[in-house]
Amino acid sequence: MLILVPWKPVVIGFGILAALMLFSYVGSALIEGKNPIAPFGDVANRVTFRQPTAHSAPEHRRIHKPNSPKSD
Repeated sequence: MLILVPWKPVVIGFGILAALMLFSYVGSALIEGKNPIAPFGDVANRVTFRQPTAHSAPEHRRIHKPNSPKSD
């Protein structure tokens, strides 16, 4: 049994899908202010990770105190 597939509409559909993906990538990169052509981002676009400081501020935590017994 031979299944015939009309290849022209399939190729056109994949081409449109690929073009939309390319345009959305370039558009989102331009909106974020990045260079979409750079292979792995510019030097200015790299995220620098730094070590946390040793004397950072402590987190604020709620301290639940038990209720004092009521005297009647």
